[in-house]
Amino acid sequence: MKETLRAISALLGFEKLNRAERDYLHDANIRTSAYMGVIAVLLEIWMLFRQIFYKVIPRVEAGAEPFGQFVKYTSKYWLFLLIGLGLTLFCTYQRKKKISKGQFAALMTVGGLCVAYTAVLSLESFTRVSESVTPVMANIMNAMLVSIYVFLFAIGVTIVAYAWLRYRKNRRVVFLEHLAIIGFNLVCLAFGVYVSYSDFWGGKEIICFLTMVIYVGCLLIYRPYMTLLILGAGFWAFHAVLMTYQGGLSFAPNDVVVHGIARQVISGDSVNYWTFFISLSTICFAIYHGRLSEARKSEALIRTARRDRLTDLYSYRYFTERAEERMRSAEEPLSDLIYLFIDVHNFKAFNDQRGFEEGNRFLVAVGGMIAELFPDSLYARQADDHYVALTKTEALPTRLEELNRRVHDYDPEIRLGINCGGYHPAGREEDPRVAIDRARYAAKTIRNRFQDIYAEYDEAMSRAYHRRLYIVNNVENAVRNGWIVPFYQPVVRADSGKLCGCEALARWMDPVYGQLYPNEFIPVLEEYRLIHRLDRAIFEAACRDLRNALDGGLPVIPVSLNFSRLDFELMDAVGELEALTARYALPKELIHVEVTESALADDFLKLDEALNRVKRSGYALWLDDFGSGYSSLNVLKDYEFDMVKIDMRFLQNLENSEKAKTLLKCVVELADQIHMQTLTEGVETEAQARFLKEIGCSRLQGYLFGRPVPRDALYDRIARGELILHSSISDHA
Repeated sequence: MKETLRAISALLGFEKLNRAERDYLHDANIRTSAYMGVIAVLLEIWMLFRQIFYKVIPRVEAGAEPFGQFVKYTSKYWLFLLIGLGLTLFCTYQRKKKISKGQFAALMTVGGLCVAYTAVLSLESFTRVSESVTPVMANIMNAMLVSIYVFLFAIGVTIVAYAWLRYRKNRRVVFLEHLAIIGFNLVCLAFGVYVSYSDFWGGKEIICFLTMVIYVGCLLIYRPYMTLLILGAGFWAFHAVLMTYQGGLSFAPNDVVVHGIARQVISGDSVNYWTFFISLSTICFAIYHGRLSEARKSEALIRTARRDRLTDLYSYRYFTERAEERMRSAEEPLSDLIYLFIDVHNFKAFNDQRGFEEGNRFLVAVGGMIAELFPDSLYARQADDHYVALTKTEALPTRLEELNRRVHDYDPEIRLGINCGGYHPAGREEDPRVAIDRARYAAKTIRNRFQDIYAEYDEAMSRAYHRRLYIVNNVENAVRNGWIVPFYQPVVRADSGKLCGCEALARWMDPVYGQLYPNEFIPVLEEYRLIHRLDRAIFEAACRDLRNALDGGLPVIPVSLNFSRLDFELMDAVGELEALTARYALPKELIHVEVTESALADDFLKLDEALNRVKRSGYALWLDDFGSGYSSLNVLKDYEFDMVKIDMRFLQNLENSEKAKTLLKCVVELADQIHMQTLTEGVETEAQARFLKEIGCSRLQGYLFGRPVPRDALYDRIARGELILHSSISDHA
């Protein structure tokens, strides 16, 4: 029984709706009203021309007074043209965030015309009592005419008031939106009664009333019980009005006397009349429930877009929208607000040790901590273990300390914590995404420093940040304009000290910042996944330099090129190299492909295939930065490298560390046993060079033999005899 009552209650619209559902239904009414307004305008324009050509012009040609005839036969059509135009503009502009000066003028004009037109309607003749018109009938007609005046005047005032509030105050008053639509419907009903009642006297059908009721039914899709009440009252009232005329509708048998008045009986028409009411009500019910279903689907989609699926915090996109609104509201002093970017220390270790599901629970818990400690704030999960907030500066250090403590205490066995960057917005119009990016940059400056949990974006960071943006935004220009150039660092044979190759290292010769070094632009380009643009430019420049050396009869020095992991992801790196060596007709033994050990840390099938292609294509394959971390021995086992470049950190404090010497010796011997040559980077002293030669390291590179220099400077050193070229190119393969 309860389920049945609940179903009936829902059918009639007595269920409680949330704000989103109410707004959706109201907006749907606004859209429908705009369409109906357009239809009304088009119909009335057609009717105006029809009346002018078939009624006004013939009578004027017969000698009638033009203005009077024009008013008499067109006034009702001008009425609906005006309110239809007003409804169209009103509902169309209602959906705009802000109306323009022209739109304001249009609304004020049409609203003013509606008010002014009530004076024109007063010229419409009132119905007088006559032999065929009873006092009751005349009163009904005149009451409808006055109602039209009043409702038209109210519509005009409503439109004018709404336009003023939207334009001057940028306020959307929903009450006025309802009032305008209801006013239009009341004019429709009054007009339908007025015309159809007079038509009924002449033996015509009540088509106008039924047409107007359809308008009302389509426009007033409110709660079903309200629709039922409005339409029921309208149909019953009009039926009662018709019964005031001798010969009206009745369900009574033929030729009976009711209240002393003989009535013509058309019981079939009565049945059709009430059937029409039932059918229209049913259609309105169906439209309402269809819209409500769409509202709930839309709300679910919006919630999905607005909420992070894991933590149920705001999504980052919705956060930026809300932050923009809050910043522009001017309700809080700008100096009291700050954007935060919160990163969790050591989350990867937690995820690896505790598992994916426990990692998700931890992220949810962190979201709850932020919500509890920043109740006056907007906050969201940006991605992974990154959270953002727009909050007040009040007690900020205390709240961050407490957040850090709670994150740490979540699992004391794993050293968890936060590092947070803050950014004070420079103005209310500043893009929240730019503000968060600056806060993120501040947070990065203290990454992996567990003792520091907060850094605020300052002028020094601003300069570095803008340089980062400049690099990202201008890498294409740098490549296109030749600002990216290779510098060459010598590689010598350990046994003879003769030049046997060089490594091509990127330099950015910028017209604004001057020379940029790799540590300034390479991490930025890797972060933004643009490094392949720079690397390809270096590859081509190095190949071009080799071709020029061959063509110019200069000493030909083999070049090693650095390939990053992203090169293999973002382009066909091996295919690009093959194309370049073919274009410049270079012997492949002049090109050495260097891949860093860290690039091989994780399983990456695409990289495995690419490195196999390098070997099959005939290039020498070198392992760079060996010993800098990760699973070095597995790398030696799984890949066929020609050269192992030993990381410079092995040489730190070499003279005072027997352990370092032993390790270096073991590495060189191991490489020799598995048929790989060795090259040690970072050689700066003669003592280091002697030791490496003694243990059998085949090649050396470092400041002892030369810093990276442009191609011409390298050849100048060769010409001066500072570098002696090893005699045979074939020895460099």
